[in-house]
Amino acid sequence: MSLLPLYLDYNAMAPLTERVREQMVSLYSLLGNQACNPSSTHSFGRNARRMIESARNEIANALGVESKTIIFTSGATEANAMILAGFDGAVLTSSIEHSSILDARSDITFAPVDAHGVVLLDFIERWLLAQKSKALVSIMAVNNETGVIQPIKEIAALCQQKGAYFHSDIVQAVGRVPVDCTVFDCATISGHKLGALPGIGCLVMKETFPLRAMIRGGGQERSFRAGTENITGIISLATALTEAMSERRQKDWRNVCAHQRWMENEITTFCKDALIMGGDAPRLMNTTCITMPGLKAETQVMRFDLEGIAVSAGSACSSGKIKKSRVLLAMGIPDRVAETALRISLSPHTSRKEVELFVSVWKTIYESIDRKDKITSATDRVDAV
Repeated sequence: MSLLPLYLDYNAMAPLTERVREQMVSLYSLLGNQACNPSSTHSFGRNARRMIESARNEIANALGVESKTIIFTSGATEANAMILAGFDGAVLTSSIEHSSILDARSDITFAPVDAHGVVLLDFIERWLLAQKSKALVSIMAVNNETGVIQPIKEIAALCQQKGAYFHSDIVQAVGRVPVDCTVFDCATISGHKLGALPGIGCLVMKETFPLRAMIRGGGQERSFRAGTENITGIISLATALTEAMSERRQKDWRNVCAHQRWMENEITTFCKDALIMGGDAPRLMNTTCITMPGLKAETQVMRFDLEGIAVSAGSACSSGKIKKSRVLLAMGIPDRVAETALRISLSPHTSRKEVELFVSVWKTIYESIDRKDKITSATDRVDAV
């Protein structure tokens, strides 16, 4: 049986889980026969409302929070915008955040990261000490390009000591590594990273956070987010999140770690000049951002695609365009090195044979590069470290 096509871009989007697929078949059948606006007061509307509130409770239970803290959105991008754009005060974020954070407003202060991609806690502490009014710190739990895990508990403690609000984009972390949602004043989640339908996400927010509605009109979601609710998306999010937080799925993720270690060891043994971005920092067990000396990332993506393998040149949230990575730039990686970095993100369903196939193709592509380019890249590597 052929292992191709092979999908190794799990951080961009997770395929629908089997449970979600099965659930959607029956749900679409139901919705095809019944008009179910959850704001309607008749029995059809009340039934739709019950489905939404049941899903809200399921998500809250999975995250260990109260159901009233869950606000449904179209995804994490909207939720991030709600938090940052609506906050009346100073905002600090890191220089490696998702673009939905970086572009949310023009007056953000950016905390630097070290060479491994870990945010500098002393900078955050100094910034908090300089604030004369209640401020907001927004730091992602796990970076989507490198998989580097940020010191969330330490940041939360700093914010609590200085009386600041703490928000975190936990899109890549939830369901993969332990996340205590009670340490955040607000956190954002995206369904399509978990195997839910695209176009659904949620905001987990304590009542004490001063959220201002961006979309007004219907009073839905406690008047924080107007508009008829995405019933199918909400139910798929609850199902996918509950499955992601299960002990069985957590065991699957632990198995992924062994695949990642083997893959990285094979490639760096074969190619001594290959660099793993954030390789010496705590990292997500499925994410590898690695350079192929002498070949630009966009060319690598095309070469792998021709072989039937889907990988990424970084974040997928740039309208299909491959741009210079702001994350690697913030880490101090020279352009000539960063432009050869590829992101491979595995899933709990990725098999050892699939990883072996990827490594074999990686080696084949690397061996086809002109020797002169490899030598040049080796020199670049010395400059980068």
